[in-house]
Amino acid sequence: MRLPRSALLCAALCACAGGPPLSRLAPAGAHRDVEAARQAYTALPSPDAQLRLGEAEYRAGEDSAARATLRSLLATPGDVGDRANLYDAAAADHVGDLDAAHRGYAKWLAAHDDGAVRARLADVDRREADAAARAAIASERSLDAASLPEHSVGVTPLQVTGGDSTISSLGYGLADLLITDLSRSAQIQVVDRVRTSAVLTELRLAGSGRVDSASAPRVGRLIGARRIVNGVVDATPGGRLTLSTRVADAARGTLVGQPVTEQTSLGDILDSEKALAFSLFAELGVTLTPAERAAVEQRPTRYLAAFLAYCRGSRAEAYGDYRTAHAYFAQAVLIDPGFRAAAARMQATAVASPSSPNGASVAAAPVTPGAVVDALNPSPAGSLGSFRDRGDATLRATTESKVPGSITIPVAVP
Repeated sequence: MRLPRSALLCAALCACAGGPPLSRLAPAGAHRDVEAARQAYTALPSPDAQLRLGEAEYRAGEDSAARATLRSLLATPGDVGDRANLYDAAAADHVGDLDAAHRGYAKWLAAHDDGAVRARLADVDRREADAAARAAIASERSLDAASLPEHSVGVTPLQVTGGDSTISSLGYGLADLLITDLSRSAQIQVVDRVRTSAVLTELRLAGSGRVDSASAPRVGRLIGARRIVNGVVDATPGGRLTLSTRVADAARGTLVGQPVTEQTSLGDILDSEKALAFSLFAELGVTLTPAERAAVEQRPTRYLAAFLAYCRGSRAEAYGDYRTAHAYFAQAVLIDPGFRAAAARMQATAVASPSSPNGASVAAAPVTPGAVVDALNPSPAGSLGSFRDRGDATLRATTESKVPGSITIPVAVP
């Protein structure tokens, strides 16, 4: 099937357009705008004029002044209050007030579907998680794992042994799916993936994903989880995979229950992850409601190629390589526009910190098939190959250069 680029990006990549511009202006023009806005506000004070002054101050890089101007507007209902919160959040972001940035971005997103701001909020989440991880490690001796809620659970990337580069990132994607599935139960408090990744990064474990039964209790204490799920993906001769997970108790330093193991193949990996999740619920003593069970049974994508791209993106994100992660998540969405988790992660990795040395804000260029190919090595077309999907469907994602502005994704659907 051949999809025009405009339709593909609009329908598949979702919400790339944002709201009001948050970029800075060149100093000369910015300061002229501030002076004009200040004069207008002095001549005829109003919430709208006050908002325009705060926006101008932010765009001129006068963050403290902008926050002071906007402060009395933050509780104002409607568009004025929404925009005041957005620009106050952006100014707070630049000066490192992450709590205020988080609140303001979240308030804007409650009323607006804005991919650019969602990316900024994700960046704030990562920086908050990094700070929390450093604080946890610094105060590790005072942490009392026994005080953690009994049903708080963390999941670390599964270690992959054997096999080739095709499955080397599989442990990251599987951990993400397990986090999503375990979160379906109201009886479990699952620690956010970003927080776990931040702790592993501080412990220098994120690159390899190596968390074993001996180190799991410590990781659980640091991320605030009483129970921690870790495991291994072992590739055996003949293309078979063994998925094995254990649950450790962070307070007692012991293992909980028996190992949970699934024998599978790469083509059946998404079904096996579901079986693994249900077994983990049993080990954790959780009885799902019919609605929760139905939610867990939902597959995030039909296509293995999309999931493998998602796994690569998840691993790149764990390494802190957000540009590559963004491209892999975009690749997953190009293969399966209905892959919501990939679309969300694509947006979440589309931003550079506003506090970075070059002052960059939203850094990712609009995602196009060509941009995805250019960002990846090897290219998506070369790395995916063919595979057997559910129902023996075979899919190969390729780029098509014969028709400018299009991408060809041949799909055999049973």
